[in-house]
Amino acid sequence: MNYLHKLASLPKEERVEKGIEYTPLEIESQPQLWIKNFEMLRKREEEVRAFITARIFSKESPRVILSGAGSSAFIGLACESLLRCKWRLDVDARATTDIITHWSSILLRQADNTMISFSRSGNSPESIGAVALASQFCESANHIIVTCNKDGRLAKLRNEKDNVLLLLLSEETNDKGLAMTCSFTTMLMVAQFLAFVNDLEEYEGIISDLSRATDALFEDYSHVIKEISETGFNRTLFMGSGCLYGCSVESSLKLQEMTGGNIMCKADTFMGVRHGPEAIIDDETLVVYFLSTDPFVRRYELDLMKEIYEKGIGMRKIVVCNRTDSEIERYVDYSIEFDRDNRFNIPDSCRPVMDVTVGQMMGLFKSLNLNLKPDSPSERGIITRVVRGVKMYDHETFRKEGRFKVIFG
Repeated sequence: MNYLHKLASLPKEERVEKGIEYTPLEIESQPQLWIKNFEMLRKREEEVRAFITARIFSKESPRVILSGAGSSAFIGLACESLLRCKWRLDVDARATTDIITHWSSILLRQADNTMISFSRSGNSPESIGAVALASQFCESANHIIVTCNKDGRLAKLRNEKDNVLLLLLSEETNDKGLAMTCSFTTMLMVAQFLAFVNDLEEYEGIISDLSRATDALFEDYSHVIKEISETGFNRTLFMGSGCLYGCSVESSLKLQEMTGGNIMCKADTFMGVRHGPEAIIDDETLVVYFLSTDPFVRRYELDLMKEIYEKGIGMRKIVVCNRTDSEIERYVDYSIEFDRDNRFNIPDSCRPVMDVTVGQMMGLFKSLNLNLKPDSPSERGIITRVVRGVKMYDHETFRKEGRFKVIFG
């Protein structure tokens, strides 16, 4: 049974009562939203390519910074390697929360800087501040704004500057639940679109396959993820290599925030886990492997999986991969295969938009298992949909006068 669809199809009154008015629908809608927003971008193909060519590819010393706060920062982690490989230039994922405090060591004054800013609301104080700092500090600063809110402050920058390319997503991506779900994956799809800007026919096939494979994943495995979420684990370790590391980080946040912090989560690379993080794996830990399809990378990952298996640590292990074999099955309790029949062309570099839905569903089902409300799981209001309480200070006033002048917040 497709338990995700079952939740999304409940009468509205029941969904409101359970605190799932939005989240299940927002998770389930993602495959269709990717296609819808891809088609919107495809209509602007020439405009987007012209901006990137003029502002990035034709520059003498181009540098691209992927920025955002929280989940929006993890978009950068999940696409940094893809953009670097496809564009063949320096691409650096840096959270706006770091740029605000340490801009002088992140932004390069002499470079031809382009900041790609990801923001669901477009009103995050750090995201607005990071864009302002880049424009103020750098001799050359261009901006690509990727946002889901037409009324956000970032979206309005396009009306003020000619060095800004605004990529506004469809209204449905501005998800209303606390946790970023469709906003995260659709903004990540936009980043992948940018990476393939000169090979869009190839990417059209990839995003089509991702959409179909994710729909099948919901249909075939949501009941498995629900079953896993009802086991008694109280911590989770997510692992992934390359772009799938970014997927692991976002998955860990989804599970942790949708369970109100009751489930503590960590993410790392397969190779990095041996260097300390393996210590967190106890008899109440769920271990999640996002396994590479690259046979060379997979060999390193399987060695780690074997080690954990032979040590007998961990409560349950789950693998997400294209297809399993006897060795993989030996090391795990559950398998999620997104291409067991070899029907799709989905490179690892593009998988995060799909794989992260596993973490989203874990968060949804575990939240319900803990009698929380997934749309607003923070019972004491500790975390909110848009960050509040952040003040932005003018650096020049502090440098010259030694006082803190609040710019906004």
